[in-house]
Amino acid sequence: MNLEFKFLSEENVYPSKYLNVVKQNFVMPNGIQKSFEIHKGGEVVIILPLTNDNQVVCVTQYRVGPKKLMTELPGGFVDNGETPIQAAERELLEETGFKGDLKYVQTIFPDSYSTIKRHVFIAKNSTKMQDPNLDESEFLKIDLLNVKDFRDHLIKGQLTHLESAYLAMDFLNLL
Repeated sequence: MNLEFKFLSEENVYPSKYLNVVKQNFVMPNGIQKSFEIHKGGEVVIILPLTNDNQVVCVTQYRVGPKKLMTELPGGFVDNGETPIQAAERELLEETGFKGDLKYVQTIFPDSYSTIKRHVFIAKNSTKMQDPNLDESEFLKIDLLNVKDFRDHLIKGQLTHLESAYLAMDFLNLL
């Protein structure tokens, strides 16, 4: 049985740096043509930094979608010419001032209507090296949560990129 859709065309519906929406047209296996709105984007990184004394380095920042402060893992976009691991190292240092021994965990898609690739990393032996170096749209504070408190935070579901955090904690055998 053929399950593949045949891609026909794409048109830009809403171009934006953070929320680029396109309409993609397909022919489904049954011959019917259908359009889907897709969040089109590049690559991002999410890092779970862990200190030598088992503290998870988190960032608390206001998130405009849920309109609230959320304590979550550092991360950001992979810039042009950068590898995901280079982006993870840069984002960790910029957002938190920490450096650590980075290890790749997994690459995932955020959802079925997105082309974004999210690369998940852990950073063991994370140590504060400098103050954060934030851009003009970043307003955050650093929070250190012990592993138990971070697990409790995960269970409450009050952070973005929840599945990335679970994958990183599982990779570290901390669930």
